[in-house]
Amino acid sequence: MAAAGIESLVGKVDNAIATGDISAFCNLFVTDGWYRDLLITSWQFHTVSAATLKGFLDRRRLPNIQNLRVDATQAVEDGSLPVQGREHLTSAFLVFTVPALGTGRGYLRAVKSEDGALQIFTLFFALQTLSNHPEDVGPRRPLGTVHSSYEKRTNWLDRRAVQREFKDVEPAVLIVGAGHSGLMLAARLTMSGVPCLVVEKSERVGDSWRKRYSTLCTHVASLADHFPGMPFPANWPIFVPKDKIANWYEIYTEAMELNVWTGCTILSGTTYDKSDFKWSVPVLQEDGTKRVLHPRHLVQATGYSGEPRVPVFEGIHAFKGKVMHSSKFYDGAPWAGKKAVVIGSCNSGHDIAQNLYESGAAEVTMVQRSSTLVYSAAAVNAYYTKPLYAENGPHHEDADIVTLGTPIPLLEKIWAGNVPDIENMDAEIHKGLTEAGFNLNKHPKGLYYLYYTRGGGYYIDTGCSRLIAEKKIKIKQGVEISRFLSDSVQFQDGTTLTADVVILATGWDAMNTTCEKVFGSEIASKTGKVWGIDQGGELGGMWRSSGHPGFWFMGGSFMLARIYSRYLALQIMATEDGVMPRGGVFE
Repeated sequence: MAAAGIESLVGKVDNAIATGDISAFCNLFVTDGWYRDLLITSWQFHTVSAATLKGFLDRRRLPNIQNLRVDATQAVEDGSLPVQGREHLTSAFLVFTVPALGTGRGYLRAVKSEDGALQIFTLFFALQTLSNHPEDVGPRRPLGTVHSSYEKRTNWLDRRAVQREFKDVEPAVLIVGAGHSGLMLAARLTMSGVPCLVVEKSERVGDSWRKRYSTLCTHVASLADHFPGMPFPANWPIFVPKDKIANWYEIYTEAMELNVWTGCTILSGTTYDKSDFKWSVPVLQEDGTKRVLHPRHLVQATGYSGEPRVPVFEGIHAFKGKVMHSSKFYDGAPWAGKKAVVIGSCNSGHDIAQNLYESGAAEVTMVQRSSTLVYSAAAVNAYYTKPLYAENGPHHEDADIVTLGTPIPLLEKIWAGNVPDIENMDAEIHKGLTEAGFNLNKHPKGLYYLYYTRGGGYYIDTGCSRLIAEKKIKIKQGVEISRFLSDSVQFQDGTTLTADVVILATGWDAMNTTCEKVFGSEIASKTGKVWGIDQGGELGGMWRSSGHPGFWFMGGSFMLARIYSRYLALQIMATEDGVMPRGGVFE
């Protein structure tokens, strides 16, 4: 019965689009409904409330799609959301064609109206493939060899060396940064036949993890973190140690045949020529050779966090101990028997404090200057990762469509609806922290709202909270640092903390800061703010037109990078085909 109702509703949507009837299309939505599309009504991302949908479509057009239908390979399901009045929903995956371009996928959530008919609560459409750029996977996978020829054959290793070198050719796309974001985008482009080069400043792919503190692990369940084209093995751990994920980067690079140069530095002088739509990017290679590359697309994939944020403190040069940013901390062993102060109380601050304690530091004090939201890893897994990304759950690419089909303004309501249950689940942890003098942030929209808006402000507990509750790690709360003395840190209330080492877990600037540092102020000034929820209900500046022609930002968590690497790759390929303007699209 539910399937028949959904089929009927989808038929009405298809008919409204086919006849160009904007009013009929909008009337299919409930008043609190949402429409979202990626690269459908324009080469942009759009989140639109039902209340403003008609005006939005009047200024643009109805979705340019045909043959909309329920995906016959997926079940129509009844479900619910933790949103008042939307506890009973029927949902379905959709497929369609995009004329002269390719194919798309979508997701529909419907609710019953007073007369029993189904109406749209959320409707999502996304371009999924371009006909001119099929991926070389499955039946199109490469043969790998030439079994016979009239000329001397080269082996695979020699061919890969030539491809990687780009000696007599230019890459269409230059990606700066071989972290997960850069590698995922490179994989998408490479599978679709787009010549792509990744340059990385570190000696090895994966050093961005490999050279961090020794006990670092991922804080979110890896079931949400698969890489495109090459999911993690079935025995992959839930929380992944840093060296394992670093090694995976190298494995992925080799298996996906990605072209990466390590040990590279982007020299000053990057320019863009509007007459031929090409960049000039001076690169110093590992062997000291200087090469000026001329890609048509330049992607900054240096991480959604930018440069380390290092506060300036009076007297720091007189301090006889060691001061370092958290990015430079590797292990607490050298500080066994010493007194340590960690300034900062989010993920890195907690992890490092725990590492110092476990390494035998005589005293560890965390300086918490404001408040911090703390959820257990179990709660994050239960309420943010599951049930979409779970053992025996849907395939991660299907789960990605469901995730995309939930607009951020609706996510905010879902996050808020989950907060009471999470706080109940973590009540014992929170009680212990409060009694220890830790200032908890009880944000009404929860952890992921802080991630989407600030990129931080929280700790996913993997053991440090118990140490704080048991007073094994001390808390200095709510007082700013006044200055450094020769052997201690002095606070504005006049108190001091003796220290042999001070770790500044003070966070990171935005990607815009790195953009200016690497590519210069002229280029950076033409790009918009990266990260944070913008006025259109999307994450600002990321994965789409940046403001500068041919320049793109690529970043985010493993999950977000996997999801949105597809849509950035599609925009780059569409630009190469001449169907997306090279100057970008901004509405």
